[in-house]
Amino acid sequence: MTVTPTIDDPFVKSLLMLIRAQGANGLWDQEPDDLLLAPFIVTKEQRREIPLIGDPDPDILWRVELFYGAIGLAVEKRTGHNAAPIMKIHHEGWGRMLLTAGKLVVVNSYLRDLHRFGFDSVEVMSAKAARIIEDAVATIEKFPDVAAA
Repeated sequence: MTVTPTIDDPFVKSLLMLIRAQGANGLWDQEPDDLLLAPFIVTKEQRREIPLIGDPDPDILWRVELFYGAIGLAVEKRTGHNAAPIMKIHHEGWGRMLLTAGKLVVVNSYLRDLHRFGFDSVEVMSAKAARIIEDAVATIEKFPDVAAA
């Protein structure tokens, strides 16, 4: 599958940086961006083929953590406040992802059907991340003392 990333997007850059950081001994440093982003792209047809029974694949959970970790990095770059992810997932594939800055919850995402986690395209993934980032930044701006606590 070929993916055409919007490489100028700070979120996509952060996501690629986090993915490459996970590669043992620089294994993924030379891999093309589209190859590293491809697992995040799941078409509607592919989603229909994925069963919802059983534990979510550890690779999917890893991708969810990377996605929200990159959002946390983008929030930190914009606000100067570290946004740390906290993920709690039930073995049936549903749960919650929080990003906290200080004592402030800046992202509260309910996750379901994690077996089918993915996006139609890099652009769709980036747009979703941008909405989450904007909401998180607005929350920090509304409660800066709590974010700094």
